[in-house]
Amino acid sequence: MTMIFATLLTIITAVSAIDCSAKELKPYNFESIKGVHSYSNLRNTPPSTTNLTWNVGICEPINNVKDCPPNSDICGITTIQLKDEKPVISEIITFNANLEKTYETSDNGVKILYKGANWGDALINAELNFVCDKDASENDFTLDQWDGTNLKLSLKNKAACITSDDDKKKEEKKKPDSGESWGWFTWIFIFLVLFLSIYIVGGAWFQYNKGNAIDFQSALKEVIENFIELLKGLPSFSKEIIEKFTGRSNRGEYSAV
Repeated sequence: MTMIFATLLTIITAVSAIDCSAKELKPYNFESIKGVHSYSNLRNTPPSTTNLTWNVGICEPINNVKDCPPNSDICGITTIQLKDEKPVISEIITFNANLEKTYETSDNGVKILYKGANWGDALINAELNFVCDKDASENDFTLDQWDGTNLKLSLKNKAACITSDDDKKKEEKKKPDSGESWGWFTWIFIFLVLFLSIYIVGGAWFQYNKGNAIDFQSALKEVIENFIELLKGLPSFSKEIIEKFTGRSNRGEYSAV
Protein backbone atom coordinates (compact mmCIF):
# COMPACT_ATOMS: atom_id res chain seq x y z
CA MET A 1 0.00 0.00 0.00
CA THR A 2 2.85 2.37 0.87
CA MET A 3 4.53 1.69 -2.48
CA ILE A 4 1.30 2.42 -4.38
CA PHE A 5 0.82 5.70 -2.49
CA ALA A 6 4.42 6.75 -3.23
CA THR A 7 3.95 5.98 -6.93
CA LEU A 8 0.75 8.03 -7.10
CA LEU A 9 2.45 10.92 -5.31
CA THR A 10 5.30 10.84 -7.81
CA ILE A 11 2.87 10.92 -10.75
CA ILE A 12 0.94 13.84 -9.25
CA THR A 13 4.05 15.94 -8.63
CA ALA A 14 5.46 15.13 -12.05
CA VAL A 15 2.28 16.29 -13.75
CA SER A 16 2.49 19.56 -11.80
CA ALA A 17 5.86 20.43 -13.35
CA ILE A 18 6.33 22.83 -16.27
CA ASP A 19 4.10 20.91 -18.65
CA CYS A 20 4.69 21.22 -22.41
CA SER A 21 1.03 20.37 -22.98
CA ALA A 22 -0.28 23.15 -20.70
CA LYS A 23 -2.80 25.30 -22.56
CA GLU A 24 -0.71 28.42 -21.93
CA LEU A 25 2.28 26.87 -23.71
CA LYS A 26 0.46 25.32 -26.69
CA PRO A 27 1.21 28.29 -29.00
CA TYR A 28 4.92 27.79 -28.32
CA ASN A 29 7.40 24.99 -28.97
CA PHE A 30 8.80 24.26 -25.51
CA GLU A 31 9.11 20.59 -26.43
CA SER A 32 12.23 21.52 -28.44
CA ILE A 33 14.08 22.57 -25.25
CA LYS A 34 12.73 19.83 -23.00
CA GLY A 35 15.18 18.70 -20.31
CA VAL A 36 17.21 19.98 -17.37
CA HIS A 37 19.23 23.14 -18.03
CA SER A 38 21.88 24.62 -15.73
CA TYR A 39 23.48 27.98 -15.00
CA SER A 40 26.60 28.35 -12.83
CA ASN A 41 28.07 31.45 -11.22
CA LEU A 42 31.58 31.03 -9.81
CA ARG A 43 32.84 33.75 -7.45
CA ASN A 44 36.20 34.30 -5.81
CA THR A 45 35.49 34.58 -2.07
CA PRO A 46 38.92 34.38 -0.37
CA PRO A 47 40.07 32.15 1.13
CA SER A 48 37.56 30.07 -0.86
CA THR A 49 35.64 30.02 -4.12
CA THR A 50 31.85 29.90 -4.14
CA ASN A 51 29.83 28.30 -6.91
CA LEU A 52 26.07 28.72 -7.22
CA THR A 53 24.46 26.45 -9.81
CA TRP A 54 20.82 26.81 -10.76
CA ASN A 55 19.09 23.84 -12.41
CA VAL A 56 15.80 24.31 -14.27
CA GLY A 57 13.59 21.46 -15.47
CA ILE A 58 11.69 22.34 -18.61
CA CYS A 59 8.68 20.12 -19.29
CA GLU A 60 10.00 17.60 -16.79
CA PRO A 61 10.91 17.78 -13.09
CA ILE A 62 14.49 17.55 -11.83
CA ASN A 63 15.01 14.02 -10.56
CA ASN A 64 18.56 13.04 -11.48
CA VAL A 65 20.72 15.96 -10.33
CA LYS A 66 22.85 15.10 -7.33
CA ASP A 67 21.83 16.90 -4.10
CA CYS A 68 18.66 18.34 -5.68
CA PRO A 69 15.44 17.19 -3.99
CA PRO A 70 13.37 14.97 -6.32
CA ASN A 71 10.49 16.55 -8.26
CA SER A 72 11.92 20.06 -8.33
CA ASP A 73 11.24 22.59 -11.07
CA ILE A 74 14.12 24.81 -9.95
CA CYS A 75 17.03 23.82 -7.76
CA GLY A 76 19.97 25.97 -6.69
CA ILE A 77 23.07 24.51 -5.02
CA THR A 78 25.82 26.60 -3.46
CA THR A 79 29.19 24.94 -2.85
CA ILE A 80 32.23 26.39 -1.11
CA GLN A 81 35.69 25.22 -2.13
CA LEU A 82 38.72 25.73 0.10
CA LYS A 83 42.15 25.03 -1.31
CA ASP A 84 43.11 21.32 -1.22
CA GLU A 85 39.81 20.41 0.44
CA LYS A 86 36.61 18.83 -0.80
CA PRO A 87 33.80 21.25 -1.73
CA VAL A 88 31.15 21.75 0.94
CA ILE A 89 27.48 22.37 0.14
CA SER A 90 26.28 25.44 2.03
CA GLU A 91 22.85 26.01 0.44
CA ILE A 92 20.17 24.05 -1.38
CA ILE A 93 17.36 26.23 -2.72
CA THR A 94 14.42 24.45 -4.33
CA PHE A 95 11.08 25.21 -5.95
CA ASN A 96 9.05 22.02 -5.86
CA ALA A 97 7.22 20.89 -8.99
CA ASN A 98 3.82 20.92 -7.27
CA LEU A 99 4.20 24.57 -6.24
CA GLU A 100 1.50 26.71 -7.85
CA LYS A 101 2.67 28.52 -10.97
CA THR A 102 1.39 31.50 -12.94
CA TYR A 103 1.91 31.86 -16.70
CA GLU A 104 2.19 35.25 -18.38
CA THR A 105 2.25 34.95 -22.18
CA SER A 106 2.80 37.44 -24.99
CA ASP A 107 4.19 37.67 -28.53
CA ASN A 108 7.62 38.25 -26.99
CA GLY A 109 7.68 35.11 -24.87
CA VAL A 110 6.52 33.51 -21.64
CA LYS A 111 7.03 34.23 -17.95
CA ILE A 112 6.51 31.50 -15.37
CA LEU A 113 6.12 32.81 -11.82
CA TYR A 114 6.58 30.89 -8.56
CA LYS A 115 5.53 32.44 -5.27
CA GLY A 116 5.91 31.42 -1.64
CA ALA A 117 8.42 28.58 -1.76
CA ASN A 118 9.70 27.65 1.69
CA TRP A 119 13.42 28.07 2.28
CA GLY A 120 14.26 27.86 5.94
CA ASP A 121 12.39 30.67 7.69
CA ALA A 122 11.91 32.64 4.46
CA LEU A 123 9.43 32.57 1.59
CA ILE A 124 11.10 33.01 -1.78
CA ASN A 125 9.86 33.72 -5.29
CA ALA A 126 11.13 32.86 -8.76
CA GLU A 127 10.58 34.14 -12.26
CA LEU A 128 11.56 32.20 -15.37
CA ASN A 129 11.58 34.53 -18.34
CA PHE A 130 11.59 32.83 -21.75
CA VAL A 131 12.27 35.45 -24.43
CA CYS A 132 11.43 34.96 -28.10
CA ASP A 133 14.59 35.02 -30.21
CA LYS A 134 14.39 33.24 -33.57
CA ASP A 135 18.15 33.57 -34.11
CA ALA A 136 19.22 32.11 -30.77
CA SER A 137 21.27 28.93 -31.06
CA GLU A 138 22.06 28.25 -27.38
CA ASN A 139 19.85 26.96 -24.57
CA ASP A 140 21.70 28.69 -21.73
CA PHE A 141 20.01 30.59 -18.93
CA THR A 142 21.32 33.90 -17.62
CA LEU A 143 20.93 35.09 -14.04
CA ASP A 144 19.13 38.42 -13.81
CA GLN A 145 18.61 38.54 -10.05
CA TRP A 146 19.12 36.59 -6.86
CA ASP A 147 18.95 38.59 -3.63
CA GLY A 148 18.04 35.79 -1.24
CA THR A 149 14.33 36.37 -1.75
CA ASN A 150 13.69 36.80 -5.46
CA LEU A 151 15.19 34.76 -8.26
CA LYS A 152 15.03 35.77 -11.91
CA LEU A 153 16.42 33.63 -14.72
CA SER A 154 16.01 34.28 -18.43
CA LEU A 155 16.48 32.24 -21.58
CA LYS A 156 16.46 33.56 -25.14
CA ASN A 157 15.28 30.92 -27.61
CA LYS A 158 12.99 30.46 -30.61
CA ALA A 159 11.00 27.99 -28.51
CA ALA A 160 9.42 31.04 -26.82
CA CYS A 161 8.16 32.41 -30.15
CA ILE A 162 4.53 31.82 -31.06
CA THR A 163 4.38 29.10 -33.70
CA SER A 164 1.35 28.63 -35.92
CA ASP A 165 0.10 25.23 -37.02
CA ASP A 166 1.34 25.97 -40.57
CA ASP A 167 4.83 26.77 -39.25
CA LYS A 168 4.85 23.53 -37.28
CA LYS A 169 3.94 21.59 -40.42
CA LYS A 170 6.74 23.31 -42.32
CA GLU A 171 9.21 22.38 -39.59
CA GLU A 172 8.03 18.77 -39.75
CA LYS A 173 8.65 18.71 -43.52
CA LYS A 174 12.16 20.09 -43.03
CA LYS A 175 13.03 17.32 -40.61
CA PRO A 176 14.95 14.33 -42.05
CA ASP A 177 13.25 11.00 -42.48
CA SER A 178 12.23 9.54 -39.14
CA GLY A 179 13.69 6.38 -37.71
CA GLU A 180 10.41 4.61 -38.47
CA SER A 181 10.68 5.15 -42.25
CA TRP A 182 14.33 4.15 -42.19
CA GLY A 183 13.29 1.09 -40.18
CA TRP A 184 10.84 -0.03 -42.89
CA PHE A 185 13.48 0.39 -45.59
CA THR A 186 15.96 -1.59 -43.51
CA TRP A 187 13.51 -4.45 -42.96
CA ILE A 188 12.67 -4.61 -46.68
CA PHE A 189 16.37 -4.72 -47.51
CA ILE A 190 16.99 -7.45 -44.91
CA PHE A 191 14.11 -9.58 -46.23
CA LEU A 192 15.34 -9.11 -49.81
CA VAL A 193 18.87 -10.22 -48.90
CA LEU A 194 17.47 -13.14 -46.91
CA PHE A 195 15.26 -14.22 -49.82
CA LEU A 196 18.13 -14.06 -52.30
CA SER A 197 20.38 -16.01 -49.94
CA ILE A 198 17.77 -18.73 -49.51
CA TYR A 199 17.21 -18.82 -53.28
CA ILE A 200 20.91 -19.18 -54.12
CA VAL A 201 21.86 -21.62 -51.35
CA GLY A 202 18.64 -23.61 -51.75
CA GLY A 203 19.10 -23.83 -55.51
CA ALA A 204 22.67 -25.02 -55.11
CA TRP A 205 21.58 -27.66 -52.59
CA PHE A 206 18.84 -28.84 -54.99
CA GLN A 207 21.32 -29.12 -57.89
CA TYR A 208 23.79 -31.00 -55.73
CA ASN A 209 21.16 -33.49 -54.47
CA LYS A 210 20.01 -34.16 -58.06
CA GLY A 211 23.56 -35.08 -58.98
CA ASN A 212 23.92 -32.24 -61.48
CA ALA A 213 27.13 -31.04 -59.78
CA ILE A 214 30.30 -32.73 -58.57
CA ASP A 215 30.29 -30.88 -55.27
CA PHE A 216 28.25 -28.25 -53.46
CA GLN A 217 30.70 -25.48 -54.33
CA SER A 218 30.32 -26.08 -58.09
CA ALA A 219 26.55 -26.23 -57.66
CA LEU A 220 26.60 -22.91 -55.82
CA LYS A 221 28.72 -21.37 -58.56
CA GLU A 222 26.29 -22.60 -61.23
CA VAL A 223 23.27 -21.18 -59.43
CA ILE A 224 24.99 -17.79 -58.97
CA GLU A 225 25.88 -17.68 -62.67
CA ASN A 226 22.29 -18.50 -63.61
CA PHE A 227 21.04 -15.81 -61.24
CA ILE A 228 23.37 -13.20 -62.79
CA GLU A 229 22.13 -14.14 -66.27
CA LEU A 230 18.57 -13.73 -64.99
CA LEU A 231 19.37 -10.24 -63.72
CA LYS A 232 20.90 -9.29 -67.07
CA GLY A 233 17.71 -10.29 -68.85
CA LEU A 234 15.40 -8.36 -66.52
CA PRO A 235 15.61 -4.97 -68.35
CA SER A 236 14.52 -6.40 -71.72
CA PHE A 237 11.86 -8.55 -70.04
CA SER A 238 10.50 -5.53 -68.17
CA LYS A 239 10.47 -3.52 -71.37
CA GLU A 240 8.38 -6.20 -73.14
CA ILE A 241 5.90 -6.31 -70.26
CA ILE A 242 5.52 -2.51 -70.28
CA GLU A 243 4.97 -2.46 -74.06
CA LYS A 244 2.27 -5.12 -73.79
CA PHE A 245 0.39 -3.18 -71.13
CA THR A 246 0.79 0.22 -72.82
CA GLY A 247 0.07 -1.09 -76.33
CA ARG A 248 3.39 0.13 -77.69
CA SER A 249 4.12 -2.98 -79.76
CA ASN A 250 5.50 -3.44 -83.26
CA ARG A 251 2.05 -3.82 -84.87
CA GLY A 252 2.42 -0.41 -86.48
CA GLU A 253 5.19 -1.75 -88.70
CA TYR A 254 2.76 -4.01 -90.62
CA SER A 255 0.18 -2.76 -93.10
CA ALA A 256 -3.39 -4.00 -92.99
CA VAL A 257 -4.41 -6.44 -95.74
